Amino acid sequence: MSDKAATLDFEKFHNTIAGKPRDSPKVHNGVNPSDKTKLWDVPIATEHDLDDAVKSAQEAFKRWSKTAWKERQSLLLRLREELLSHRVEMAQMILKECGKPIQFAQGEIDGAAGILQYHATVPSPGEQTIQDDADLKLSLRYVPLGVVGAICPWNFPLILSMQKIVPGLLTGNTVIVKPSPFTPYSALKFVEMAQKYLPPGVLQALNGDDRLGPMMTEHPGIEKISFTGSIATGKRVMMSAAKTLKRVTLELGGNSACIVCPDVDVNKVAPLVALGAFFNSGQLCVASKRLYVHTDIYKEFQEAILNVVKSWKVGPAGEPGMMLGPVQNEMQYNIVKGFFEDCAVNGYQFVLGGEVGDAGGFSVQPAIIDNPPHSSRIVAEEPFGPIVPMMPWTTEEELLTRVNDTRTGLGGAVYCADHERAVNIAKQIEAGTIWINNFERPLANTFFSGHKESGIGGESGEQGLLAYMNAQAIHLYKGDVGKAPKL
Repeated sequence: MSDKAATLDFEKFHNTIAGKPRDSPKVHNGVNPSDKTKLWDVPIATEHDLDDAVKSAQEAFKRWSKTAWKERQSLLLRLREELLSHRVEMAQMILKECGKPIQFAQGEIDGAAGILQYHATVPSPGEQTIQDDADLKLSLRYVPLGVVGAICPWNFPLILSMQKIVPGLLTGNTVIVKPSPFTPYSALKFVEMAQKYLPPGVLQALNGDDRLGPMMTEHPGIEKISFTGSIATGKRVMMSAAKTLKRVTLELGGNSACIVCPDVDVNKVAPLVALGAFFNSGQLCVASKRLYVHTDIYKEFQEAILNVVKSWKVGPAGEPGMMLGPVQNEMQYNIVKGFFEDCAVNGYQFVLGGEVGDAGGFSVQPAIIDNPPHSSRIVAEEPFGPIVPMMPWTTEEELLTRVNDTRTGLGGAVYCADHERAVNIAKQIEAGTIWINNFERPLANTFFSGHKESGIGGESGEQGLLAYMNAQAIHLYKGDVGKAPKL
């Protein structure tokens, strides 16, 4: 651990290898999505940098894997305190790199701190005795994997990095973090601030170009890849990791359905559904991307949700009172724009919105499409932006047929005053996590996973710890195999 607590500079960024900052002759920049201005320089890691990081992580693993669970938890609490001591600076950074209004940038810091807090108290999987009799003691324990590669997305760059870093460290692994090149800053800075508490090589960070991810997934010294991102990229990660039979956890895209039953109070539920659909400008893997509202309340509910969303302020993240900031990057902005154009060309009715962007940034006014065809692109695909279709339903049978007619299965939501009916509907949705009577908010203390093409394995909660460990069964037979005493 470093004995020097260097002052953090929130306008200079480095990769971190073996406990030390490392620069590179090549740099690139993130872009502030509110105004398209370039942000700070970040070094682009080379293959040599990755090799050095893996070597350092392997060396650090020898000791880190043998530290006590409680000792690691104590360090997580210190990292939490350090992060929160820089809450103001980190929130401003996330506001700029992500385009998040300040209250949501602060919320990301608090959410990351919550992940650290949860793991600082979660019990160790320990060792389980399966059988213990006169003949045999059979036990099962869990051991760390080794070096973990964490490949992280741009929509929640700190929280989603922390979902990989923290369980990885707690279970005795060493971790190399690769943030998205669109949003490298918050993860790089957290890893930098962690160095004064952790031994060199335990937690490292490499920013890179589009070559770094494949280099990590194929590197023979990395034992596991945890990836969050698109389904298409996740498939490539899995193919690449197969060359060395790495463990993989994939948290991929979704096209989650939100179901509204006829017995709800529309004025209570409409604000929750609006948040579920448009929070972070729709850039949330489990966001409600298809709204199904019972025909008996369809028009009433539509009017209520329109009134909610119309009351929000949308635009550059730094302006006061902003509710929705811009889409994070130009690539995603163009994807979202394509959905708007497809809806317009096909004559679908925009009951809200239809305006895309402005000259200064990647802002998109939220849109609701009224009852497009089931086969339409806006229903069948994931926009990952502030545009959602809204469709009526009559019977649960036809509703669930439409809801489950997708190759994704990440999340879903049900709003129903009858809790028994709500749970019955939820159990029939083919997805990993269902929220009832609230919008989609993953929690650190429960397992999060995707069904179908929305992922492999999962993370968070006590079960999520096992994704970073190998099981080892020990069979101790109690028969005497010692040498006979000499007469």
